[in-house]
Amino acid sequence: MEFAEKASADARMGGRLFLKYERKESNGKRFRSIRMSGSLLEEVKKELASRGAETRILSADRELASMFRAYIPTGSRAVFLYSQEGKRSVTEYLLRSLESFLPICVSVQGGDWASIFSLPDDIRVAVGYGSEAIFAARFFATVRGCMSVAVPSSPSAEGCFEKQAPDPFAGYPLEYADFVIADGNCMRHQFGQTLAETSLAALCAEELRTDALFSGNRYDISALERVAEAVREAGTENDPSLEKLFFASALYKLILDGFPDFACCGMVSFLNRRMPQNKSKSAYAVLRYCVQRYVSFCKGARPRPFYVPDYAGRMRRAAEEAEVPPDVVFKNVTVPHAEESFARVRIFLESRRKMCVSAALLSDFVQKVARGYYIAEQSVLPQFPLSEAYDLSAELTPLLSVPVLEREFGLLCREEKRCASGV
Repeated sequence: MEFAEKASADARMGGRLFLKYERKESNGKRFRSIRMSGSLLEEVKKELASRGAETRILSADRELASMFRAYIPTGSRAVFLYSQEGKRSVTEYLLRSLESFLPICVSVQGGDWASIFSLPDDIRVAVGYGSEAIFAARFFATVRGCMSVAVPSSPSAEGCFEKQAPDPFAGYPLEYADFVIADGNCMRHQFGQTLAETSLAALCAEELRTDALFSGNRYDISALERVAEAVREAGTENDPSLEKLFFASALYKLILDGFPDFACCGMVSFLNRRMPQNKSKSAYAVLRYCVQRYVSFCKGARPRPFYVPDYAGRMRRAAEEAEVPPDVVFKNVTVPHAEESFARVRIFLESRRKMCVSAALLSDFVQKVARGYYIAEQSVLPQFPLSEAYDLSAELTPLLSVPVLEREFGLLCREEKRCASGV
């Protein structure tokens, strides 16, 4: 109920803090006024400050050429890094905007960053357009000790705030970008994917609520709820603010480090490894499937008395199939005493109605997100091995979330036919 009550309170409060702006491009075309959620932006800034990052997040309230001249030291030479995920028209516009810095244009694609090592020593700023190019720009800036500027090509904050580089330099520490330019006119794709990925904040909050009910642990989930509310609004608006979704994505990615591993995130990682060609659709598939399982569990689950799972076998299988280090899986699983097992069944039976209400609210949230997702994607979901991913997820989190409770109650199964029919 906490999520619904907060959402209702926000609705009653009416207006939020917004920053409005309007800008023109060099051709004189006037873009629509867009609204940026001040509260989300301030929370992103607060999270960055707590990490010691001095990143400045800029709104494109004027021509990008003017912005670059205002924030990049005069006389600096730039390298402009881009990937195929960005739109060609935006790539050309950004390159024109950097003309006064004599930019070298470099394409980075599929983890091939070799070309950045042959760049001249007089480069003083690296500008990356698109998540992979942003990673490469930050890596170059870290190695060379120069400035970096991130220009997202989608509402996703991927690449902007991660602490380490991805492949081919996985684990290499990265300096934060000096500037992030949040410009909806540059965010031309991946709306549906970002909407679904950021919607997982609602599932994460639900996992923490369920854990609190059964373990007594308490977490501050207010930031996750604010992210979920922003995503819900983006999914139902006819003309959603891409910047607002970007800030929601940024806040979600920044705060995840402060929580234990989540089952839903483990599912997405497993599906992305198993079916990398469908990475853009895995988050929404997990979101929809988990809600269906939660509703079914709350309404009809019948715990099996005196059931003891094969903990050793399940942990071994999770480590192998989910490609997670065995010690991580081992830390996630705590074998309960008999009294704890009986207590969990009792809590579930006493709290079933409350859990049903919470699951129904979550289902309503997914329906609202689905509207924006399908308008953006307009495609059918592939046949993901969702039952297998859900089964494995019980060992991928230390939280007493619904998949873990299903394991403890003897309700998990791997057979698609049985799982498809409900719990």
